[in-house]
Amino acid sequence: MSSPYWALLLVPWVAIGLGAVVVLLYRRGHREGSWLLLGGVLGPLVLPIAVERAARGSRRLDRRVEPVVGGAGPGRRPAVLIGVDGSPESEEAVRAAARLVAPAAGRLVLATVVSADAADGAHDDERAHARDLLSRYRRRLPQGRAVVETQILAGQPAAALLELAETEGVDLLVVGRRGRGLSRTVLGSAASTLTARARCPVLLAAPPDGRA
Repeated sequence: MSSPYWALLLVPWVAIGLGAVVVLLYRRGHREGSWLLLGGVLGPLVLPIAVERAARGSRRLDRRVEPVVGGAGPGRRPAVLIGVDGSPESEEAVRAAARLVAPAAGRLVLATVVSADAADGAHDDERAHARDLLSRYRRRLPQGRAVVETQILAGQPAAALLELAETEGVDLLVVGRRGRGLSRTVLGSAASTLTARARCPVLLAAPPDGRA
């Protein structure tokens, strides 16, 4: 078979495989670069693998609770979820939460989302980085006023935070207007998804430079 015919077969083969990886895996938090290689090699044959992985959804990898000494006081006070990813915008989200809502909150949940592949236990460095990130942000919240939790989730950021907000029954979700990672054209805007689909109010922290 001549080279042009090989090219006619190879191009759609690779395109289908890469498209399946981006649509089914990258958008659901599987950000390991080896998925692109696998998609390019297997082509359409990667579809069953991608579908099975995508169906797993988000998972919680770690949860730590720091209770208030002496109790949180009488009555129910609001629960606030703060989603962070290490970006300057999430730094602003923590500052906004500490300044605006933490004094009245009874429970603060700091959460970050790692790649879905980290749930398989092969990305200890990613989990360690997530723990360090949450520990750093924890120190920026007011001390002793609310129960503080830190949670590490694995999956697609917006989907994982939405699920956590619903299962934990939070009253407010605080995130940065933008985040880290691939462009919104490929992955979609987590902030836009959260504001459109969250069942609780969402506070979007503006970037430090004031740009929308």
